[in-house]
Amino acid sequence: MKLIITALRQEARPLIEKLGLKQDPASRKIPVYSSDDTLLVITGIGKLYAGIATTHALHLVGNPDDCHLINVGMCGGVGDRIALGEAVAIHKIWDHASGREFFPDMLINHSLQEGSLGTFDEPITTANRPILSCDVVDMEASGVFQAAHLFLAPHQMLFLKVVTDYLDYSTEDYAQMLQYYEQSVDDWMPVLEQDPQLDKPDPVLSVGQETLLTNISEGMRLTETQTHKLHDAALRFLVRGGEDLEIIEPNLNVQPEHKSLRNQLFDSMIQTLNQ
Repeated sequence: MKLIITALRQEARPLIEKLGLKQDPASRKIPVYSSDDTLLVITGIGKLYAGIATTHALHLVGNPDDCHLINVGMCGGVGDRIALGEAVAIHKIWDHASGREFFPDMLINHSLQEGSLGTFDEPITTANRPILSCDVVDMEASGVFQAAHLFLAPHQMLFLKVVTDYLDYSTEDYAQMLQYYEQSVDDWMPVLEQDPQLDKPDPVLSVGQETLLTNISEGMRLTETQTHKLHDAALRFLVRGGEDLEIIEPNLNVQPEHKSLRNQLFDSMIQTLNQ
């Protein structure tokens, strides 16, 4: 089952038409549209509504093991690296309120740009731009991820966002923003129509290597982000032909007393794995 999550009816409308979805009259508070293999839910704006509607949708799906979730919607671009009307496959979601980071990881073929997304509780404008370290912003993605992660693994989730503004807009610009979104649909619709392999791929890391990374992370008191980056760097090292992780094993017994020393040692490990 394919589960599509959108915040707005305007975001859902072209998908409903192209996928031939029919409205479920029994779902009045949370709009639901479906076909034999697709369920689309409109959440409303904000993390709370997004989380509630995502949980409701997964309850309707019934068997989350056979489900993959795709969150689609408009977003604001922090800079102009990503063109207006261009879709972005999100590889990291940062929740501004909690500071937590999440990493969707669906293995699917696409030629879209990848980027990081920040989810905020209030609309973001150009005045906030200097403090942002993400590529795009929205108000729902972290809520969708956190609710879905109770049922699904990261490899079952994909977040696609279309840049429709650069954080400098008014209500008069909404029609143009919506046009950017609608015109982009044909570019990324093939990604939605794919059926990814939901079985977890054969692990690159052995059980012993996973244990090594866990012990290093706990011993050095790495942050969640550093732990993810270490795991990712180790994976790339092995995929490139590295035989084992003995090159970072000396860090197993390191317990730095200061955060600055920990960060220096961490950077050194990443550089070693990236060589």
